[in-house]
Amino acid sequence: MKSLHVKRHFSILTSIAPSPTESQILHHCKLGAVPEALALLNSEAQAQAQTLNPALKPVFYASLLQACTKARSFLHGTHLHAHVLKSGLLADRFVANSLLSLYFKLSPHFSQARTLFDGLSVKDVIAWTSIISGYVQKAQPNSALRLFLQMLGLGVEPNAFTLSSCLKACSQLENLPLGRSLHGVVATRGFASNRVVACALIDVYGRTRVVEDAVRVFDELPEPDPVCWTAVISTLARNDRFGDAVGLFSVMHNGGLGLEVDGFTFGTLLNACGNLGWLRMGKEVHGKVVTLGMCGNVVVESSLLDMYGKCGEVGCARVVFDGLEGRNWVSWTAMLGVYCHNGECESVLGLVREWGVADVYSFGTIIRACSGLAAVRQGKEVHCQYVRKGGWRDVVVESALVDLYAKCGSVDFAYRLFLRMEVRNLITWNAMIGGFAQNGRGWEGVELFEEMVREGVRPDGISFVNVLFACSHNGLVDQGRRYFDLMRREYGIRPGVVHYTCLIDLLGRAELIEEAESLLESADCRYDHSLWAVLLGACTKCSDYVTAERVAKKMIQLEPGFHLSYVLLGNIYRAVGRWNEALEIRKLMEERGVKKMPGKSWIESEKRKGSPRFDLANMSSVPSMGEAV
Repeated sequence: MKSLHVKRHFSILTSIAPSPTESQILHHCKLGAVPEALALLNSEAQAQAQTLNPALKPVFYASLLQACTKARSFLHGTHLHAHVLKSGLLADRFVANSLLSLYFKLSPHFSQARTLFDGLSVKDVIAWTSIISGYVQKAQPNSALRLFLQMLGLGVEPNAFTLSSCLKACSQLENLPLGRSLHGVVATRGFASNRVVACALIDVYGRTRVVEDAVRVFDELPEPDPVCWTAVISTLARNDRFGDAVGLFSVMHNGGLGLEVDGFTFGTLLNACGNLGWLRMGKEVHGKVVTLGMCGNVVVESSLLDMYGKCGEVGCARVVFDGLEGRNWVSWTAMLGVYCHNGECESVLGLVREWGVADVYSFGTIIRACSGLAAVRQGKEVHCQYVRKGGWRDVVVESALVDLYAKCGSVDFAYRLFLRMEVRNLITWNAMIGGFAQNGRGWEGVELFEEMVREGVRPDGISFVNVLFACSHNGLVDQGRRYFDLMRREYGIRPGVVHYTCLIDLLGRAELIEEAESLLESADCRYDHSLWAVLLGACTKCSDYVTAERVAKKMIQLEPGFHLSYVLLGNIYRAVGRWNEALEIRKLMEERGVKKMPGKSWIESEKRKGSPRFDLANMSSVPSMGEAV
């Protein structure tokens, strides 16, 4: 439809010769020189010519509006809007669609674009697609889909871009049945082999965790382009099938298909290597990136830092960061994430002192670092700076704030923040549930977990760690058993060491030692010495010294250098008056060179308070990134 408008106006230009001034205006539009084009439009020379050629008017105004959109000059666009209204050109579909594109891309208030759309006398598929796409970009998928149904009801046939926008709305909703319904619409209307639509379909199935259907859509494409390949590789990586993602990349790159790999593909591959811990392959990809001259690509650079960080190579990540020619806030924030991921929270604050805080996206990582250090005062300073810089309603930052205040003991304040959040993701819920659990308010943590499930948020492994921890420290044995079974049976989550630790601790606190030992013996991770340490600790709190002795000897067998096994076994012997055996354990420790670790505590003393402090008040005087480089 759009091509028909373009051809129509192109035919006008070829049949009617524009004047020299009109030609200059069109030339400035092509160059994106909006002020110059408008100056000529309003010049005395043009005024003397009285009016533009009526046949050329739609072309001029549409070209000027498109130039304003390209130059991101909304103010000039509003001036042209006034010209359009005076000239009565709003009925021209080419002009109207160009004006609508300007508003939904540049207007600070999307309601203005909707008002303009509602006022159009003729709405073609391009106008409908523009407004539907606008709602998707504003993360309002339900409004986008309602408009799509309204469009179909009026008999307007969708094009490929309309369907891809609706599929993106399904991706945002993660609504699989709706996605399948739209897949049927795509097939019946003959868009199944369209690459734009296919990429959107792959994304829908990927985000709803139906990976096989996403791969099937890809396989049915006659000639998938690099974008389609990247879409399916990203889908595999997003669903933790990193090995398959790497394998598919190898087929794409080395299969003789003649496809060029772009920065997004390399970024996805590096993400897979990082999550798999494949450092060697990550370095090979790094070499390929250098060979192809893609080091200046922001996506590739940040993915390289992320890959080295996930592989634990903080030093390599810092070398890459220091060697970047055009360091920007994206790479700087990625480096902060590397330090935070590897527990080097002091280094995060050190880098903040060095570069300053750029934008709201870096605040989440900095607050996480403060949380890791339990530095509540520094966290409050960052919180204040975030508010001063205009930060508002960012789910990542607000989730990090909930986690910070909960870990630092201000659980009531964390809960107030949680309640005020308009958007909560799984991380937000996990942070608040864990905060209640760690502060001795297990019942509230359990109730919040149930509320999360009722609201349709699917819990992950961390969610169950938090709720099991809450049950453990509040003696909720029946609830703990139920959640452990629910995790495996309904959500298909394989219990890890931490899950078993929480449940064994719960059973041990309830003096159900035999059940705890039976659970541990049947676990896949039964040879992990930390689990036996938890069981041994539970044994020492009850009168079952026979089981305690057996568990302690098992611990010594599994981990001969672990000091706590000997200490607890010695304590058991002393508790029952077997002093000779206790002395033997002491001698065994000396013979094996096992030393008891001294106890430690962590408090923020008045003397050291503020040691990791950074001057947030003077961050406005921090040089820009370009000057710092």
